[in-house]
Amino acid sequence: MRLHAANARSSRVAAVLGCVALALFPANGGAAREPSLAAEAKCDPVSGPGKVLCTVHERPVGGKLSWGDVIVLAAPPFAPPLRTRVAAGDASRNDPDGADFGLALAATADGTGELRVLARAVVCGEVGCRPVRAEATAKVLVGTP
Repeated sequence: MRLHAANARSSRVAAVLGCVALALFPANGGAAREPSLAAEAKCDPVSGPGKVLCTVHERPVGGKLSWGDVIVLAAPPFAPPLRTRVAAGDASRNDPDGADFGLALAATADGTGELRVLARAVVCGEVGCRPVRAEATAKVLVGTP
């Protein structure tokens, strides 16, 4: 019984070490490229107080997008977000090549400011899947500049 348990444990250790070696020394002979995330935000200008529509585009770099969401980090005081997080299920487009998230601000006055968001995702590439993040900013314009 002890011998069987020791052999099973040795097999698990060998499997883990094999995975680590594959990650450090990929079969293609080159350095494994870790996946990352690119994010871009844009807000449509509006002529006066009301709803400001913004879009955040997430694009995986060095892999395929598995999951993503967007969190509002900061918004102008005159245009707070209606929601501070847009979940993966609410994306208008969500596929391995990227995702598009819509979010809205409730502008109560004219002004110019900046929206800051944190795009989060899981991107799968040559070395496996990993959580990644990227910040993006967008100009918020309500009324005349």
